Amino acid sequence: MRELKPDLVQPGTPGGTVPTGADARVPLWRTAPSQRTRDLAWCTLSPPLLSALPDEYHREVARLAQWPAGARAAWQAWLGYADPGTLPETIAELSGHPDPTGSRSLRLGRHAERLLHFALQHAPGMTLMSANVPIRRANGHGIQTLGELDLIWRDPAQDQVVHWEMAAKFYLMVDGVADRRAFVGPNLVDRLGDKLDHIVRRQLPLGRTTEAEALVGAPVNRSEIYLLGWLFYRDGVLPPGLASLGIAPDHLHGWWSTLDAWYARAAAQDHGTTRWCRLPRVDWLCGARVSEAGTEDAATLRDTLARRFADPEQVWRREAPVMICELEPAVNEPGVWVERSRGFVVPPDWEARAALRATRP
Repeated sequence: MRELKPDLVQPGTPGGTVPTGADARVPLWRTAPSQRTRDLAWCTLSPPLLSALPDEYHREVARLAQWPAGARAAWQAWLGYADPGTLPETIAELSGHPDPTGSRSLRLGRHAERLLHFALQHAPGMTLMSANVPIRRANGHGIQTLGELDLIWRDPAQDQVVHWEMAAKFYLMVDGVADRRAFVGPNLVDRLGDKLDHIVRRQLPLGRTTEAEALVGAPVNRSEIYLLGWLFYRDGVLPPGLASLGIAPDHLHGWWSTLDAWYARAAAQDHGTTRWCRLPRVDWLCGARVSEAGTEDAATLRDTLARRFADPEQVWRREAPVMICELEPAVNEPGVWVERSRGFVVPPDWEARAALRATRP
């Protein structure tokens, strides 16, 4: 097991303190003051979306990602004491200064991959071999790019080479139907069933090609899916039958509601200890921590969203759901509000469009 690096082990540094006692039950990706720590913790320590692959994939050489025995706990301890100043920057920080190479992606999925790369470079008991490896093959028309391997790492305990394909996804279930294709992305481009098919049947097999073996320098012994994210249900009600789809019982989940339904619920439950905030996409991964100046009451937020959904000029503002967070005061931190729940408020015609998308081949 690799030793912890001294420059990253900083007990008691702001943003890097390991929770103790009752606080230890609250995950680091919710509690750490630094968003760098929270983002990295979310990408490595939050529960997966799936506990099993659906039966239709029983013929495929694929499995869900597994950390080596003891490695995840050791990484959690490592990260709990790490100095946030030495951890990867957030997307907001990256966007604040230029990228002279022009190669730095600010997309949320790429950011999550970068964080997992960093974790495998520093996690005790794991050795990162390569990342974002393009697989190319010569054909009659030249060189064809078949795809890219997200992560290749060595499991020293079992002396195996492991290929991980990572995805961080956010899906809303429409009509309460327990079907993987009824989980659609807020922009209606992506579906959970389609994403899983693409990973299992197109991306994972690339790791077993002769081209991959030549680039990695060794055959891949295991091909695994590292799928994280959040699922959102109508008004927060989970339908029956999720276990049959392989959805993990402890998966992260929130709610989605129309503007009127959300506000009615928010007004009924508000006892003076609740604030709200809109959560930009770059902050979707980890639990929100917001200064009081960045919060709103429910009535003000309702008016803002109503104007957005009625925008006469910008179609994308009218049609796009907005993720918001319900906030509560942080314990012993005056002026700081932390996430209690999260969900999407959807525009009036979104549900009909989502239902159509869910049934489209």
